Amino acid sequence: MAAFLLPITFFPKTYSYSFAETTMMIAFPVFALLILLQIYRFPSRIAKIIPSAQSFLLAGFFLVMQFISMFLSYQRSGDSIQTTGIIRSMIFLAGWIVTVYMSWALIVLTVTNHKEERLFIKSGLISLLIYMVIVLVPQLLVTLNNFSIRPYVNAIAHLFERHWMGRDFYAAGSYAVNNYRLNGFEPEAAFLANLLGVVYLPIILGIAITKQNFWHFKKHVALEKWFNWAFIGSILMFLVLARTTTGLITLVVAAVLWFLWSKRDDKIILIIFGIIAIVGIALGYFFVQPIHDIFYNFLFNKQGTSNRLGGTIALVLTFLSHPLFGVGYGFTGYFIMDYVPKSTTYNPEFQQVYKHIGYPVLSDGIGWFATYGLVIMIPALWMLARLIIRSLVVQRELKIRQPENWQWHLGTQISFMIMIILVAVSSLFVIQIFLWPYLLMFFFYRQMLINQEKELAL
Repeated sequence: MAAFLLPITFFPKTYSYSFAETTMMIAFPVFALLILLQIYRFPSRIAKIIPSAQSFLLAGFFLVMQFISMFLSYQRSGDSIQTTGIIRSMIFLAGWIVTVYMSWALIVLTVTNHKEERLFIKSGLISLLIYMVIVLVPQLLVTLNNFSIRPYVNAIAHLFERHWMGRDFYAAGSYAVNNYRLNGFEPEAAFLANLLGVVYLPIILGIAITKQNFWHFKKHVALEKWFNWAFIGSILMFLVLARTTTGLITLVVAAVLWFLWSKRDDKIILIIFGIIAIVGIALGYFFVQPIHDIFYNFLFNKQGTSNRLGGTIALVLTFLSHPLFGVGYGFTGYFIMDYVPKSTTYNPEFQQVYKHIGYPVLSDGIGWFATYGLVIMIPALWMLARLIIRSLVVQRELKIRQPENWQWHLGTQISFMIMIILVAVSSLFVIQIFLWPYLLMFFFYRQMLINQEKELAL
């Protein structure tokens, strides 16, 4: 069963906007069925997925605090196009809580031993390779003006691509054909960058850094290393080709983390490759127009940033005006519109879209504080900090004791740390961390940490 989890998350199309996105994806009924099937096969495991009293209290506390925030915000906003409304917001929040629970339950029920751990990761990485070949490469050809491939790209986008409401990104049949940027099946290029950079890049980096025999290329030990490095290089390449600031920044941060965690001999090779890459990019920037356009338009001279700047300022002011309880889920847009500097609103996107359908959160990290307030964010960050500290302790013990499969365990802990850092970086922009792939990977790392602590008797 572990082999089916990550592959299903590559199909994120939302079939309704009336409930939380994750509950309206094909993954929701499939995962519900998998949970029931696992319980039927292993009845004794049902006790493992009954939340503790503490978990029920935390969920209840979260919902009560949010309801208070929404009620107070509604007194100010009333019925507005910029809000979701109290009833719908509570329905959405309930959907997100169900998603979190199901993600945790899936990992607990299906990833129970070393074999299933590897199967979970290997199936995801193999699916990513297939995804690159049948989805991303054709989209790349579209960006290079290959007109013959457009019907194919539009056809698979019609079946699987997730869309934003009220946007014209898909008027030509698909995002890639309409915008000449890679998005996979995600609604925008930045979300593809998050999927590749936050979900999959950390785990393959952890495998490469710890020099594992993960793919089991018999009699070809060197091939294992170069395959992993080529895999990483492919992901980094697609981060650039997605033509988004998120992808470029993720690439730089990931490359630095790869270097810092690598052993000395790998660092020498990485320095050589890095010099070659920098020289190649510099030459390409000055002499190859497509490369110049990517870095100039999406990094050095990025246009259309007034909404992000204005929205970020508004989010900071929203948080400062409601620091304790936040403004509540579904009401952030109203306060962004209230606090956004007028000088940043004189642009087509604001006038034609945000003004009429709502101002989205364009900096999720600040948005979390503005929406949920310190009463929720401080405990959440405290629990995350405890996990990070525990992971660092486990990493140290694994290096000292070197128990059976210690490289695999160490690799997953390194991957967890890289993922957390990349999430923190991406949260400066937009990242939907409550989608299926992010939650599954987080709970996978958490379960691995718990298992390793038991094995090491920590």
